[in-house]
Amino acid sequence: MKISTLAFLKYTFFLLLGLAITYYLFKSQYHSNFFDDLSKADKTWILLTAITGLIPHYFRALRWKLLIQPLQHNKVSTLNVFNAIMIGYLANLALPRAGEIIRCAWLSKKESISTISLIGTVITERIIDLLGLGLIVLIGLGIYFDIILHFTESYNFKELILSKIYLFIALIIVLLLIVIIVFKLFTSENKFAVKIKGFINQLKDGLLSLKKMERPFLFSFYTIAIWFFYVLSTYCGFKMLQETSLLTFYDAILTVIAGSFGMIAPIQGGIGAFHFMVSQCLILLNISSGPALVYATILHAVQTLLIIIFGILALIIGVLYQPKKKVDVAKS
Repeated sequence: MKISTLAFLKYTFFLLLGLAITYYLFKSQYHSNFFDDLSKADKTWILLTAITGLIPHYFRALRWKLLIQPLQHNKVSTLNVFNAIMIGYLANLALPRAGEIIRCAWLSKKESISTISLIGTVITERIIDLLGLGLIVLIGLGIYFDIILHFTESYNFKELILSKIYLFIALIIVLLLIVIIVFKLFTSENKFAVKIKGFINQLKDGLLSLKKMERPFLFSFYTIAIWFFYVLSTYCGFKMLQETSLLTFYDAILTVIAGSFGMIAPIQGGIGAFHFMVSQCLILLNISSGPALVYATILHAVQTLLIIIFGILALIIGVLYQPKKKVDVAKS
């Protein structure tokens, strides 16, 4: 995978930004007992945090498999799907967002499915994830309305909205231009337009896989399970430290929201951004800044190590082992 100079500069910039945020956090929240607190973290609960943190990756593989199946006549290997996801996460540690393309390309070779169609299924997945995050945010707002209201009182949202009005108008103009360009492409018959239309049609196959899916209730169950185990893993993490051990499952929901927004940032592995969002969330929940940073550091380390270990294992298994494909007689 070749990286352009512009992409290299972008990735370098965001990595440096993440490191700068991390440096700022440790400079402002670091305390002399930081490494002692790290060493005193309960190892049993760290292990449970890791186990419950790995389970949603497996459910994500099962859910993606449901989206992929309408694109294939043969049964798709769960192992191949899981490996592709972990390889994608591993790639994201170096190249944010590139992992989504890499996991589709990997699975395309393993299962002989169009990479473009797989990208369509990933886009569908991301839309579902955003809807899920939106629902979790609404739940968090309902539970912690007073805390969030107090936190936002210091911001003048009226001035903020007015200051963004020109940006909003510019976005509307850009969207109109995109609509005009797309319309012209679809009504044109030149070679470039035909290629673009072919690309969009393959992408559409993946996007519409949700409509063709045979087991929507199972898909919904997997989606709920993914978010449940994200919260459960975060809650188990609270038990690692004495200072956070009294936080509740509801507190874990708010922490997952904060961590999710930290991971959305286009920074390698969410470094810095994740630490900032999670530690600030815990401070809102009346945890001292020092233990809050310790917790964020351990949780991020556990999640990152899971990705590195299982991403490397996925690469090794993918090279050495190819599951035998089972023919689906009903579809053949």
